[in-house]
Amino acid sequence: MNHTKKSIVALLSVFATSTTLLATVAQQKDFLTKYPDAKAKLGKCSTCHVKAMPKKDDSVANAYGLDLKKNIDKDKKIDFAKVEDLDSDGDGVKNVDEIKAGTNPGDKASK
Repeated sequence: MNHTKKSIVALLSVFATSTTLLATVAQQKDFLTKYPDAKAKLGKCSTCHVKAMPKKDDSVANAYGLDLKKNIDKDKKIDFAKVEDLDSDGDGVKNVDEIKAGTNPGDKASK
């Protein structure tokens, strides 16, 4: 592969990685805008992911994250209101009530 092709492939890889990261950060900011009181306990990756600091190739969504994924529009905006009345993790507490309480709506042990 010549130098120009290698440069193009490298540039595309960086672009693909950065847009994925930016979408995730933007969605996290949208969550904190929607639920400003949740910042201290839920303003982090583990609100929607199984791991607290997931890598791109290991970013498994928890139950709440999977429900949110179903409500992402073409601009990567999430309609959080559509999952508020759900009990994503099946612990008997609605997502919105868990968020208000500072517990994780994607973790059955957190209620």
